[in-house]
Amino acid sequence: MDWLASHRATIDCYAMTVIFGNVHQPEFVYHGSSPLKSVKLSSTMKARTLISHGCQGFLASVMDTSLESPIIENLSIVREFANVFPDELL
Repeated sequence: MDWLASHRATIDCYAMTVIFGNVHQPEFVYHGSSPLKSVKLSSTMKARTLISHGCQGFLASVMDTSLESPIIENLSIVREFANVFPDELL
């Protein structure tokens, strides 16, 4: 909370936003997202707007390596029609 207060952050839980205000810099708004929304489209559009206004952009690719690849025997529909799918997709 001390860090948020020192950066003049305003938290709006209902709108899922955190607004950082500073008299020496433009206002920065962090928008949270719910899993049901199209996160890729929203974040891409926001990034494009910010970059067009002179902001720096960074791209990160994150992959969860703890997840195992699905096994064909565990996929009910694919299991029934395994001969239809190319081996590269399985």
